[in-house]
Amino acid sequence: MDFGKFVRQNVLTRSKKSKAAELLRLNRLEEAEALYGVVCRIDAADSEAWLQRAGICRRLGRFQDAEQFCRRALTINPHMAVAHQTLGAALHCQGRVSDALEAYRRAIRLQDDLAETHYLLGNVLRETGDSIGAIDCYRRAVEINPDFVEALCNLGAVLNAREKVQEAVEVLNRAVKLRPDSPQILCNMALVLQGVDRHVEALGKYRQALRLKPDFEDAICQLAALLEKMNQLGEAVEMVERYLPQFPNNHTLLMVAGKLKRRDKQIDAALALFEKAALQPLGSLERGILQKEIGCLYDSKNEPERAFWYWQEGNRLVAEAVAGDFGSGAHYLDRVRRMRSYLPEKCLNEVDVVGVDDDPGDDSPVFLLGFARSGTTLLEQILDSHPLLQTLGEKGTVDAMVKEFEAIVQGRTDPLQSLSVNEIARLREVYFREVSKWVERKAGTLLVDKMPLDTINVHVIWRVFPKARFLLAIRHPCDVCLSCFMQGFRANEAMLSFLTLENTARTYGEVMQVWQAALARLPLNYHRIRYEDLVVNFEPEARALLDFMGVEWHDAVLNHAEHAGKRGSIKTPSYHQVTQPIYQHAKYRWKRYAPHFEPVMPTLQPFIEYFGYAE
Repeated sequence: MDFGKFVRQNVLTRSKKSKAAELLRLNRLEEAEALYGVVCRIDAADSEAWLQRAGICRRLGRFQDAEQFCRRALTINPHMAVAHQTLGAALHCQGRVSDALEAYRRAIRLQDDLAETHYLLGNVLRETGDSIGAIDCYRRAVEINPDFVEALCNLGAVLNAREKVQEAVEVLNRAVKLRPDSPQILCNMALVLQGVDRHVEALGKYRQALRLKPDFEDAICQLAALLEKMNQLGEAVEMVERYLPQFPNNHTLLMVAGKLKRRDKQIDAALALFEKAALQPLGSLERGILQKEIGCLYDSKNEPERAFWYWQEGNRLVAEAVAGDFGSGAHYLDRVRRMRSYLPEKCLNEVDVVGVDDDPGDDSPVFLLGFARSGTTLLEQILDSHPLLQTLGEKGTVDAMVKEFEAIVQGRTDPLQSLSVNEIARLREVYFREVSKWVERKAGTLLVDKMPLDTINVHVIWRVFPKARFLLAIRHPCDVCLSCFMQGFRANEAMLSFLTLENTARTYGEVMQVWQAALARLPLNYHRIRYEDLVVNFEPEARALLDFMGVEWHDAVLNHAEHAGKRGSIKTPSYHQVTQPIYQHAKYRWKRYAPHFEPVMPTLQPFIEYFGYAE
């Protein structure tokens, strides 16, 4: 080795690297990269200089150069973890996702305490639909660097998407404290607030983000979408008219514009907007939901075959996007069967079980059950318009109670009968604590807890609230299954059962078997109301419903659509329908799709007959 040459190289490069670092600090990227290039020509074995060039080129958008320079650095020093990280970023920017994943993972194997690497790996996993893996990466990044704002921000967003709302709030609050003027963090916080029905606060966060950054596309689109969901249609229209020309290819804005046209019955105009949105680059989940919306528009145009094709394709894409996160519809059927196993083998009367004589008082809610898309949202809005009723829509209150119930009775052979007075009191406490998270109870009102699929929990509810009344919402089983199949529900374990018509019918059948078995064995105090009867004979059906609940008639229920429009965002797919007057065009829609129902009719026919729909 020529030691003198080495010393001369070292002296020459040291000052140039120092100057290049200063240029980089001043964000004079082109000059810094050129100077590092000089260093590399003087000393081609300087892996640090090659790596610095790679990082600068990535920031300049020269991703292929960045990749080339990273590989030069790694040829010199293959164990340089940061070089593998930078290579991963350059590859990701070129759309080479699998190569980027491998580069990030190699960097972590070499050095596990690089917060930035875990964060970048999390971003790729999130992009490819692996939200569980992304959460793990973001958590590790924050563990290494508790003040890593970007990792906190993305972690909060993914936790919210996974419906881990409380943890998402905690994480994003940390991010807001660290960087209160970040529009992106404010938008992520707004999404979480929407998830817990704090819609006014969410609007405030979006507006705050726009004050900080008036052209922030994410805030503009999410604010417009929330305004439409909250039925603040005038402002939603204004935002679309103002910003869609500025962001003509934003799929969220296009969808909001399409939904507004759909509300105005401009179906062709809505379809054109949705189809343009479908041309934009989207993930499988977003594309799947969009395809299902398009299918619904073709259904409105009375083009059933085209509509059904879009629903099938949309469900295929949704399954592709979320099955890894939530399993499959089979998981939900396992839960249905487990709940059915808690039913007693013989009929029970009130005198057969401990605790029933302990009157729970007037705090026993009314439970609105049935099946998804059976008219429960319409019933909820009707009941909530009555001044003596207060409704709670689909908040998982009973799920929390059932989880505690299963922990208590684990291993018992007679789970319902074995509950003690103290255990029942504990379960009521769990239930009402969960209720308090969502609503502030109004004195003198009766609580109506609406969760259609709590039908599978009816026996546990009865055991804990033996004086409770149950409303069973019924709709033609074929219409229910078609509506579940065609809707773009928020992904969860139960909704994955609706991605094929066959699985939807199977799930409907097993859920309703739980109801039939419970009704045969328990003294349930219930009232059955058929959607088809309600939309034809509204007032008589509503009067009978209120009589059952022990509430006097009030004319306010006649204005339920106006009331629904003032309530703010409604989270079910029918949010835009319940603000309209009663309509009948969804009644017996399934007949247009009769050929598709032939394979599932053996499953549904018993319930068609049981609920009185046989012709």
